[in-house]
Amino acid sequence: MDNYQIVDFNSLNETIQNLIKEAVAARKLAYCPYSNFAVGAALLTEEDNKLYTGCNIENAALGPSICAERAAVPKAVSEGYTKFKCIAVVAHQNNFTAPCGVCRQTLSEFRGSNGDIDVYLSKPQMDKVLCTKLSDLLPLSFISYTKDSIIT
Repeated sequence: MDNYQIVDFNSLNETIQNLIKEAVAARKLAYCPYSNFAVGAALLTEEDNKLYTGCNIENAALGPSICAERAAVPKAVSEGYTKFKCIAVVAHQNNFTAPCGVCRQTLSEFRGSNGDIDVYLSKPQMDKVLCTKLSDLLPLSFISYTKDSIIT
């Protein structure tokens, strides 16, 4: 991941600050008795700036577990929103926590009309924020490859 910058939380606009705050709040609802690794996510729709949140939900069988990002996506899609402007993901570890590969591919399906989604990664204390784009986290997404293959 070469295209990113780390900025102070207070330098971000109010909309992005609120998105991160909502992800922090969602993280507090995480059900993670096995890993004790709580994650929260907040999505902003392109259509009318509606905000949807999600938290990770673990299961003893592991397979049925769901990541915070993939908990937020179906909430938005089930209400008719299929284009996202940006997402904030909040977890707590030494480095920033980026969406897993499955979440990256899931988000890729719902890119905004500009063909991308802005991604903001933060820790719960919201001091520094890593800012990047989904296309930088997943440069050769399946959907991009499939669309390009169909066109050529």
